[in-house]
Amino acid sequence: MKNSVAIVTGASQGIGRSTAIRLASDFSAVVLAARNAKAVEEVATVVKNAGAEPLPLALDLSQVEASKIVVNTTLERFGRIDALLNIAGAVPQIDLFEDG
Repeated sequence: MKNSVAIVTGASQGIGRSTAIRLASDFSAVVLAARNAKAVEEVATVVKNAGAEPLPLALDLSQVEASKIVVNTTLERFGRIDALLNIAGAVPQIDLFEDG
């Protein structure tokens, strides 16, 4: 899709990362939102190599203002939003099989 923009939250790892990389072949720009700045930058490099312009945004989407920042920054940079994939989520890092 020429001149199309997708936002992917949770883009630094797992399903979010894979989704962002896959969308890079279909969208001209992919906005990458996640807390881990280093990981988001690494994904941005892969997205760029896959053919889309990345916009990495390191922020915590559990904060109310973060979603406004994502939308406003995307619109300022690209002037549009064509898709939003909200994959961010908080899962406690525990061992489900650990005796407790």
